[in-house]
Parts: sequence; C-alpha cells; structure tokens
Amino acid sequence: MATIVVSIMCIALIVVGGMALSQGILTSADTTALSFDRMRAIEVDMMRTEVVALRAEYLSWSDLLRVTVDNNGQSRLGSFDKWDFIVHYHDDGGSYYSEWLPYTEGAPGDNEWQKAGIYLNGQPELFEPGLMNHGEELVIIAKLSPLPGTATTGNITMATPNGVCNTASFSRPGYTLLTPHSENTTIAGVEYYQLAEASPGDGSALTETTDAFVQNEVARKMLYNPDEPSMPARHVFSLSGISEIPEQTWTVYYRCRTWGDPEFPKKNSDVNFDIDILVRKSDGSIRTIIADNVADAYLTKDETEIWVTKSATYDFPGYTVVDDSDFLEIVYYGETDSGGPQDGPGYMQIRIDDDTLAEGYQTRIDTKYEAVESDYFRIINYAETDSGGPQGGPGYTQTRIDDNTLAEGDQTNAEANP
Repeated sequence: MATIVVSIMCIALIVVGGMALSQGILTSADTTALSFDRMRAIEVDMMRTEVVALRAEYLSWSDLLRVTVDNNGQSRLGSFDKWDFIVHYHDDGGSYYSEWLPYTEGAPGDNEWQKAGIYLNGQPELFEPGLMNHGEELVIIAKLSPLPGTATTGNITMATPNGVCNTASFSRPGYTLLTPHSENTTIAGVEYYQLAEASPGDGSALTETTDAFVQNEVARKMLYNPDEPSMPARHVFSLSGISEIPEQTWTVYYRCRTWGDPEFPKKNSDVNFDIDILVRKSDGSIRTIIADNVADAYLTKDETEIWVTKSATYDFPGYTVVDDSDFLEIVYYGETDSGGPQDGPGYMQIRIDDDTLAEGYQTRIDTKYEAVESDYFRIINYAETDSGGPQGGPGYTQTRIDDNTLAEGDQTNAEANP
C-alpha cells in the first residue's frame, strides 16, 4: 500500500512538473514571439521613416540657427520632445562645443530648440496640426550659447525617436550673405527659386535670361529660366525666426553678360541689371513692396558677350516682420535706359548657383564690401605720345577719379575677370 501511495505521488509530481515546464516553455515562446514582433514593428517603422535636413542656416538678422527638415518617408512624425538635436561648432576663441539641445515649446532659451512650424507648400499645415506628415517640412529654430565664431562652420545631427537621423552643415561668415540658388520653394502651389543665407552657390550653374531686346529697344524685363519659361527669376528667403531686418547697406553682385548682339551695349550708362525687393505672404499674395528698380549695375560698351561680375549698392531701410511665415523676395531684371542693341536681338543674362566660381564672383547680396581680388595691388597711370605730340604745345593729358556724378561705367576703374 505504501508503495502505491508513493507511486501515485511521484506520478502526480511528474504531471505537475511537466505542466509547469510546458507552461514555462509556452510563456518563453510567447515572449520571444512578442519580442520578435516588436523588433519587426520597429524595423518596419524605421524603414518607413525618412527625414532630410534640407538646409541649415545661421540667421545673421536674429543670431539663431534655423534648420529645415523634410519628411520624405511614409510615417507621420511627432513627439518632438523625444527627438535628439545635437550641434557641433567652434566659438570665436576656438573652443569646440558638442551639445545636445533639449526641446522647448516656447521661444528657445540658450542651447534650446523649438518647433517653429510645420509647413506644406510654404503654408502652415492644416491636416493633423502638430504632426509632420509625408511631404511636410519642419522648421527648427535653435539658440546657441556661446555664439559660433565668425568665419567658422559647424554641423547639426538630429534623430527621431525611432533612431532615424540626418545631418547638415552651417556657416557663420559674420555678415549677411544671401545667395540665389536653383532649388525650389513652393508657396501656395507656385514654385519660386530659393535665396539661402551663408550658403554660396553649390550647383551646376543656372543661367537666367531676359526675353530679346530688339534694335534700339528701351525696356525693363524680368529674367527667367529659358529651359523652364514658367520659372521667373524670383528668389525667396523664409522669414521664420526673424523679427526684424535691420537698416543696412546691401551690395548686390551680378554674374552677368549680354548675348546675341556684339554691340549690346553700344554705349556706356545704358544696359544695367537691377532688382525689386518685396515681402510675400505664405498664401502667395504680396504683403508689401519694399523697393523696385534698385541696385543698378551697368555694363560698359566693352563688356559685350563676356561674363563679368558687376555690383551696386542699395541702402536697405529696415523692415519689421509682420508674420514670420512670410518670405523676403528678390526679383532680378535687365534694363536698357536709352539705347538697346545696335541691331538686335540682344539678351541680358545672369548666372546663379555656380560652384565653379569663387564666392567673390558669384551672384549674391552681402553686407560686407570685398574686392574681387583679396590681395592689394598698385595701379600707376601714365600718359604717352607714340608718334607726334601737340602741334604747338604745351598740351596735357588728364584722368578724372572718384567722381560720384558719373555712372559706374563712365568712371576711371580697373576690373579683373576670371
């Protein structure tokens, strides 16, 4: 009898142990399966997530760093307080900083970043506000302390909560530098070319041209891309992160030429390039025109059908930003004041976004005057008679310099072209 009881107890223990072991095996299998499912879900989420830092710009008018990020994936993105934003740069003293910046909902304090806005086609988002859907752009504003050093570069790294990251570089030249680029920005369904800060031309070059000037035509014509006639030379710069554009003297540089008629211009003080300056709302309408037909840079009659870099200044009066979803817009024109081509047709052209040119030769706007060549050189003027001299004498030859009553093309000057 005792043997039977012992046997029953052993069998019961074996059954209970087997059941417990089976339950443990099943639980482990379920846990492993769930973990695999979670891993697979994370992998799929990462595969569907793609963010691209389109541009990082250090804003000279506000001393803030602005980064524009495109959602190029299929996942909608949010939880910005869980994003990582890391910046690397040097200050004026040469000290190196590598900082992780926390997110803030309001205006950023020192070493913080905020979501300044989410935009679709240049307009503030309407669908699922606060979430960054496919094709939408996130504008990040960050405040760095200490400031990046003058004439230094840095870079940013950002990462979404699921680990997808991207990087971009920025520079701080120490003055305002706005360069027209060939990339597009869409505002209310209309495409415009970009104007970028502290980002010299880095493309394969785009030539913008006027329509033809006929013989002796006096006119002002907007430039456009001849390969895409629907794309005029309108270049826009977002005012996100900027509250005030200060009063400054702008130097406007044009990489330019005439083409089509070897006697265009046929005289000095006739053919010139100039700009309009306006502010455009995010709905595509014009908020205000700041200036038109300013910064006139003239070609001389000897500068026909050759690329030269000409410049002119404009005293910008200052502007208080009404809405930081607006855009500053620069529009490029070619104009003849009094003569036009000798025979025609003749065209006026500028070249933008050309990475084969040194920055000093590129089409741009800046607030720091720099000679095309950075080295000093001496020019000595002589007068010479080759075969006769005066009939009775005495006779004198003279040059006139530094005369602000003359157009640039008529002044004593020396230019160098690459």
